[in-house]
Amino acid sequence: MRQKKIKDFLTFALFVFPTVIFVLFATDIPFVMNLYYSVFDWNGVGRSMEFVGGSNFVKIFTQDPLFWDAVQFTLKFAVFFVVTVNIVSLTVALVMAKEKKSSSIGRAFYYIPYIISLTAISLIWKFIFGPGFEALYEITGWELFNWSWVGTPKLAFYVVVIMAVWQNLGFYMVNYIAGIVAVPRELIEAAKIDGANSPQTLVHITLPLIMPSISICTLTSLTFAFKLFDIVMVFTKGGPANSTVSVAYNIYMEAFTRNNYGLATAKSLIFVIFCLIVTAVQLKVTKSREVEQ
Repeated sequence: MRQKKIKDFLTFALFVFPTVIFVLFATDIPFVMNLYYSVFDWNGVGRSMEFVGGSNFVKIFTQDPLFWDAVQFTLKFAVFFVVTVNIVSLTVALVMAKEKKSSSIGRAFYYIPYIISLTAISLIWKFIFGPGFEALYEITGWELFNWSWVGTPKLAFYVVVIMAVWQNLGFYMVNYIAGIVAVPRELIEAAKIDGANSPQTLVHITLPLIMPSISICTLTSLTFAFKLFDIVMVFTKGGPANSTVSVAYNIYMEAFTRNNYGLATAKSLIFVIFCLIVTAVQLKVTKSREVEQ
């Protein structure tokens, strides 16, 4: 019996300990180091570090309007992105979940942008909003295609949202399809026999039963929105006039461009706490809906 326990423990350790060590060095230790660096004035390179206590946090709340502009942009982007990508991907999933020969081709078509490199995506969209729109304006004469989409702050925000939705649509579509396919056909057929039409079946049968998929997609899309960085970094560079600077990009610029590493770590801690609160609320709301159903 003792040998069996030792064998089970060694087997457990063989599979679990490497993961624990990886998580420890990849997340836990850096987080503790962030706590340490956040109370110092440090450029991230030199050996000299001046202890400033909570001055970095006071400076963020009183003397850093650009950071709060970035917070406002990130929150606004999160609302638009989460709502849009989930509604569009669920709509596409409802169509693609039907058993048709063309469904597999359609799914691949929507999923391809998710696996394309960001550099290629940026080049595609630069062409669309540049020569592409110019050609469409010459053909149609519609003023819509003559607007400065990337050069106008208000329009640049929607460009970022459109790019993010287009890139991630396929990922959320696949998750919703998995939930829709798992819905028992007997329930849908019974609802139709009782006289329910398609919208009623969707609202009262399909949506309640795919709440786990909705919870996952909402959480992952919210996470993506909060850590938005690559699109801003490659496509807009935070412009025009800092109108598309996300929190992640602001922290990056603070640490690696302005060399205020201590201040950047303080910003990251504030943002982590905020994300934890929002995520906890989101999980509580979606999980309660699952229990009710």
